[in-house]
Amino acid sequence: MFEITKYADRLLSDLDTVNYLPKIKKQQEEWIGRSEGAEVDFELHFVKDPSANENRGPNGEKARITTFTTRIDTLFGATYLVLAPEHLWVTLATDDQHDLLENKEEVKAYVESVKVRPEIERTAEGKEKTGVELKGVKAINPATGEQIPVFIADYVLPQYGTGAIFGDAHDVRDVAFAKKYNVPLKEVLIPTVYDHRNPPQEGKENTFRKTVLVIVRDPETNKYLCLKWKKQPWTTFITGGVEEGEDAIEASRREVEEETGYSDLRLIRPLGGMIESQFFAAHKNVNRRVHSQTVFFELVSRTQKERTQEEQEQYDLLWLTEEEVVAAKLQHGDFETFWPRVITGDDVFTGEGVLIDSGEYTGMKSEDARSVMTERYGRLVVKYKLRDWVFSRQRYWGEPIPLIHCEKDGWVAVPDAELPVRLPEVEKYEPTDNGESPLSTIDSFVNTKCPECGGAAKRETDTMPNWAGSSWYFLRYIDPKNDQAFASKEALKYWTPVDLYNGGMEHTVLHLLYSRFWNKFLFDRGHVPTSEPYARRHSHGLIMSEDGTKMSKSKGNVVNPDDIVNEFGADTFRVNILFIGPFEEAAPWTTNGVIGVRRFLDKTVRLVEKIAEVEDPAVTKMLHKTIVKITEDIENFRFNTAVAQLMIFVNTVQERGAITKESLGTFLKVLAPFAPHVANELWEKIGGEGFAEIQPWPVADTSILVEDEMQIAVQVNGKIRATITMPVGATDEEIVAKARAEENVAKYVTIEPKKVIVVKGKLVSFVV
Repeated sequence: MFEITKYADRLLSDLDTVNYLPKIKKQQEEWIGRSEGAEVDFELHFVKDPSANENRGPNGEKARITTFTTRIDTLFGATYLVLAPEHLWVTLATDDQHDLLENKEEVKAYVESVKVRPEIERTAEGKEKTGVELKGVKAINPATGEQIPVFIADYVLPQYGTGAIFGDAHDVRDVAFAKKYNVPLKEVLIPTVYDHRNPPQEGKENTFRKTVLVIVRDPETNKYLCLKWKKQPWTTFITGGVEEGEDAIEASRREVEEETGYSDLRLIRPLGGMIESQFFAAHKNVNRRVHSQTVFFELVSRTQKERTQEEQEQYDLLWLTEEEVVAAKLQHGDFETFWPRVITGDDVFTGEGVLIDSGEYTGMKSEDARSVMTERYGRLVVKYKLRDWVFSRQRYWGEPIPLIHCEKDGWVAVPDAELPVRLPEVEKYEPTDNGESPLSTIDSFVNTKCPECGGAAKRETDTMPNWAGSSWYFLRYIDPKNDQAFASKEALKYWTPVDLYNGGMEHTVLHLLYSRFWNKFLFDRGHVPTSEPYARRHSHGLIMSEDGTKMSKSKGNVVNPDDIVNEFGADTFRVNILFIGPFEEAAPWTTNGVIGVRRFLDKTVRLVEKIAEVEDPAVTKMLHKTIVKITEDIENFRFNTAVAQLMIFVNTVQERGAITKESLGTFLKVLAPFAPHVANELWEKIGGEGFAEIQPWPVADTSILVEDEMQIAVQVNGKIRATITMPVGATDEEIVAKARAEENVAKYVTIEPKKVIVVKGKLVSFVV
């Protein structure tokens, strides 16, 4: 195994030093999976054997499970524990020596069923979570002292963290799992939203109060009950405080009845922390800090008690549709935050906010609470998804690992003079029945002498994986005939790092990661001059079928390149591939696109018919603009826009009617990388020597590209009335005069304007 994990932080931080596509960097970051968090111990309580609670777990150790979390701030909301099915404690608790679980056979059966599921399936987004409760054991929440159930579940992996987590209401997967297995959830984190219309005021004490915001919907009309205030320009939902001894639902029912007279309500859901908010509201002599929980009811009947005179004078009752509610933007500081969640009802708040119902930490910001809660309840740790690289393979194909095992001297390296170790000739190279390398059955290969003592010894029979050669082959390419080193220092200094590595996205994780690690190892030992092997990493997209699906022989939707070449020519096929869309993105194949590109190339061929002694200045300017554009686009893999610029140039020549032989020759040099056959055919026709693609790349004359005219929009009272063309050096007075002379401007500016604004090169604005 290679200890790639020792390089994890450098593999992450050094991504800032290279030019990779953002999606490539993201894949590297996710594969390494650095998580800074806390380990938290949960003691176990055994129902069948209470004596086990004090002094032992299933293997004699103290009965506790260590969990890993990046959000210890939600610890007071932990209502269940989840272990990976492969967790050591599960293995011990289900062996024949222990009888701590009431459903041991069910647990064992589930563990076996998970073994055949690949990791990607177990952690797939949106996949239904499965699990089994470990009946007969409970975990103790170290923050609350409450007993909580313990499960094993497929979505927890043994290699991430400690293979154990606590479940709470602020993780999407945890919530989905808890709902499926009827585990109660407890909200302990709320978003922080400030009502900027009513900010806290300096010099006033900050107080805290729990409140409710109540949504009442009439299912018959699908309208929502609102209050239209008479003395303020407000429309609101029903709000109020939670009194001593009340919970949010009781307070909500009381507030609805007091303020509207309706009492026959059916609870849809208390929306909990996912739409709770915190905002300051200046209230009399204090800044009231409000934790507002939203509760959602449906009206069962229209039976209504008469409202008090005071309430009738304060506000009217309105029933608004969802569209009217959104349009009204009700006067709640957190309206934009909670309303979408009211409608969907299934969102989970996972962001940063403020803690509630968390003992002495209630009211703290979540990011502040993590450090103090870690110090009290856990241990600060850094975990990685990345695991050490299993390097050996039990197969014939692959580089033999140059190690020899001696009973006296242990593992000894094969001497340099005997390298490389070569694979023996064999008739069969399938793995053995017991899973060993086929090399292990070849006595002439296995049996050898120890380089240290000369005694009998045996070779390592595992071979290296495919990644071994591909992790450094580019270094050997630099100096392939060197028999003293894999490459000379002079060659390495000249050629590395690799300027550009382009390939498919399938290699942007493991191959890229492994070769970066390999290079860093060599760099640390002074064998290569750069820490990173590639200065730039790009990737190409896929050409899809015309219906947008992946091409597949089984689907019969594969486009055969030979057919396109035979009918339209190789250059047409080549240019169409480049023109079809952004290089790094998937794009559907289009037959119409092929026809359009062929027409462009046909027009290009006819340019030789337009050769003349002189050409329109517009052609010259467009040629140099094309050189600049094509040069930049090739550097940045924008081949589709480069082809578009080639088309623009050809159309410009056609419109203007003539092009000099010199300009056409220059154009053919920039055309050659895209359509080499057409470019060289025309290059030969105009007397060019050699091939067009090996000529020096054209350099644009930037002085030609300086614009001598500018387009200026003319506004009257904020509306565009005309566009004028002026010389670049025109004065403000000349621009204003030309603008006022425009017929469609003059009819609106009949008197001296109150104000005239000139934005150089862009705009003239008259205010009349």
